[in-house]
Amino acid sequence: MKKIYWLLNSPRTFIIYLLIKRCRFKFDIFKDLERFAYGGRKYKNVYRTFSEVILYDKCFRNILDFRLKKESYTKAIILRLFFPIKKDMEIGRCEIGGGLVCYHGHGTVIAAHKIGENLSVWQGVTIGKNVGCEQGPVIGNNVSIYTNAVVAGNITVGDNVKIGAGAVVMKDVPDNCLVIGNPCVIIK
Repeated sequence: MKKIYWLLNSPRTFIIYLLIKRCRFKFDIFKDLERFAYGGRKYKNVYRTFSEVILYDKCFRNILDFRLKKESYTKAIILRLFFPIKKDMEIGRCEIGGGLVCYHGHGTVIAAHKIGENLSVWQGVTIGKNVGCEQGPVIGNNVSIYTNAVVAGNITVGDNVKIGAGAVVMKDVPDNCLVIGNPCVIIK
């Protein structure tokens, strides 16, 4: 049944695939695809992998919509015509490296100043400005932010950081740390 569904939807996925191949952010998109489909392992058939992920994962569609908007709104509108996106997941205008993956994505808001590569986000996460701040957080590479965490303010989160579920991070976090609690406690 899954194979029949894939074959029936093959034309619309092919149109979006061609759109991405002509995008200047295609390397970031394919890095996102790698992390969604295989957890970072290389894939054998790029088109088949892309088709399966875009058909079954609405969070990937939101990330793809974000990347296409950076190129042109027309491409993002074409994506939305063929594939609906999640209404309760928002990615604002910010600079995000490749390898962004959102698990579930319900109630997720990402509005940082700059985010490095390989960010993992779970549902209910809020990343953004604090009251009175002009800039959102700067987040490093290989960061994981778990369920219902809040990262807010003009702060810097280092590389290889894990932010635990329900943590409220409003101060700088150095590299290679675990952050838990409200207010946050940094554990090296």
